[in-house]
Amino acid sequence: MTAVTLTKSIRLLREEALEVARLSEQMAASEATLMKQWIRDGMRAQKIDLALRSYMQRQVDLRGAAAMAGVSYNRFLREVQAHNIVILAEDGFLDRMAALADTVNDDSLRIAVEKAIMQETERSTSKVDRS
Repeated sequence: MTAVTLTKSIRLLREEALEVARLSEQMAASEATLMKQWIRDGMRAQKIDLALRSYMQRQVDLRGAAAMAGVSYNRFLREVQAHNIVILAEDGFLDRMAALADTVNDDSLRIAVEKAIMQETERSTSKVDRS
């Protein structure tokens, strides 16, 4: 069975069109093939970026974000690590951070922990409200 394809068109500046032609020649591939690959690569990157953003805003967990990005859990975990995103899934973490802030008398850490606790409380409340 043959897949149905659709044609999409874009407008390029003259310089952009010339660059596509140069790359096509250098890579010994048709312009259409290169542009299709670039679109696929761009869509893949955008899906990962959106999933990372949703994960950082705690709208989804790691598995949900991986599904959103269309990649395996392990691949998404590597993306999280590559972007230096901290995984805060451990229970009691914020409480221990608050205790640390008190111990070392660090006001900026204390404020950050309080803000994180407030956000966590708001998320929990909004999840209950949606139910």
